[in-house]
Amino acid sequence: MSDDPHATAFLSLLRAVPGLRVFPDGEGGTPTATTALPYVVAWISVRYDLGPTIEGRSSRGVATATVHSVGANDTAARITAGRVRVALLDVVPAMTGRRPYPIRQDASLPPDVDESTGRRVFDQIDQYRLESLPG
Repeated sequence: MSDDPHATAFLSLLRAVPGLRVFPDGEGGTPTATTALPYVVAWISVRYDLGPTIEGRSSRGVATATVHSVGANDTAARITAGRVRVALLDVVPAMTGRRPYPIRQDASLPPDVDESTGRRVFDQIDQYRLESLPG
C-alpha cells in the first residue's frame, strides 16, 4: 500500500488555494527564517487500520495532516488557518485507487508565538483526517 494518494490529496487541495504558499513545496523545500509570510506547512502521516474486509486485512487508510498556519501576528495565522479549513474540511478528494471519506478536523490550537528560527511568527496548528478504503 502506498501513502502517496493520501499525501497527494491533502497537498493538492492546499496548493489549489490561490495565493497560499504551501510547504513542503513541489521540490520538497521547507520554509526558512526569510520566507515571506504567511505560509502553511503540512506534515502528513498515514496508517492503515483494520478495514471492512472478510480477510481481516488492514486496508482502511487513515491520514493525518498536521497543518501549521504561520503569520506575522495571531490574526494573520487565524486567517491563514481559515483558508486551510475552507480548502479541506468536508471535502471528498479525488484519489487514485482509493474511495475517500470527507476530510474531518480533529484538533485545533490557538495561534502561539514561535521564535525558533530567530524571527517572531505566530503559528496555529490544526489536524485534519482523511480516511479511505481500497477503490
